[in-house]
Amino acid sequence: VLDGLGEHNLEKESASLQKFYASVKMRAAGIDNAEGKQKIIVELYDKFFRNAFPKMSEKLGIVYTPVEVVDFIIHSVNDVLQSEFGQTLGSEGIHIIDPFVGTGTFITRLLQSGLIKPEELANKYAHEIHANEIVLLAYYIAAINIEAVYHSLSGGEFKPFEGICLTDTFQLYEKEDLVSHLMVDNSSRRARQKKLDIRVIIGNPPYSAGQNSANDNNANVSYPHLDSRIRETYAAHSKATNKNALYDSYIRAIRWASDRIATSGVIGFVSNAGFIDANTADGLRKCLAEEFSSIYIFHLRGNARTSGELRRKEKDNVFGQGTRTPITISILVKNPAAEEQGKIQFHDIGDYLTKEEKLKRIAEFRSIQGIEENSGWKKI
Repeated sequence: VLDGLGEHNLEKESASLQKFYASVKMRAAGIDNAEGKQKIIVELYDKFFRNAFPKMSEKLGIVYTPVEVVDFIIHSVNDVLQSEFGQTLGSEGIHIIDPFVGTGTFITRLLQSGLIKPEELANKYAHEIHANEIVLLAYYIAAINIEAVYHSLSGGEFKPFEGICLTDTFQLYEKEDLVSHLMVDNSSRRARQKKLDIRVIIGNPPYSAGQNSANDNNANVSYPHLDSRIRETYAAHSKATNKNALYDSYIRAIRWASDRIATSGVIGFVSNAGFIDANTADGLRKCLAEEFSSIYIFHLRGNARTSGELRRKEKDNVFGQGTRTPITISILVKNPAAEEQGKIQFHDIGDYLTKEEKLKRIAEFRSIQGIEENSGWKKI
């Protein structure tokens, strides 16, 4: 990119980026493992976005996910596929999507996880892994990142990743494509994705609940169909008077994902943990217990909006300074053949833990199976 700027006589702009570029080069030089490469992409991009586009970061709820959390979700989803459906993430016919792909960490870690066998990899990459991203810069980084990781695993000729769409996931299911004649390839990918039987949805949904004041000019987009689904489910069952919080992006993501996998599949999200105990989310909790056969909630705490002793107990957020809200990992399972519906398992990560201690604990558990082996699940 910097080399390109020189051609357009943008020396002034490129000069200010040279220091940033030099620091990136220095930090990247010693990295020789896959996890380290993902971490640097996430950190650099996160910092870049927060500094360059603070308003956009806030509106889209851009916070990039620690690799330990990503790995935990991927392995947990695989555990569920094996124990409840006798399949794995590599099995043919299991279509996987990250609807808010960011820089591609979930998909790259999926490819690197070893859960997809070498003989399954080519088919999975070409046909059964999908991703959406609305921010153009992130979309390009994700595509290049995913392609480079696949190439490093498979060798041979470089193959573009055809599963990624430049789109707003929620908008995609609202109305027909308005720019199909301008972006023919992207539009055909979007149309193809909408027809698929998606079985696995993983990711980090956006965290934004809208603008802080009317002067912000930063309001969230409205999604008439999706919001009507929230009205007739989560809001209809809620006893709260003010239900605005139910239209937060991460709650929209839960509603969208539940509808998208229809009657059978697995959702693995890391999100705001507000829905666990908020008064406004009583209807949402009721619907989750009705819609899913098994629900695993791994509460990572980190609520910076508390005070006193409670604040000290919540301690650090796994996203660092990226967000002030408490965080949870949710694994939601729809298995029509399950004997019991609405089975809720809960694990609290514990009090007074730093970000590093939390991430270490997540990595040690490795997946929901690891919590099970440590007798950590509390049945609700």
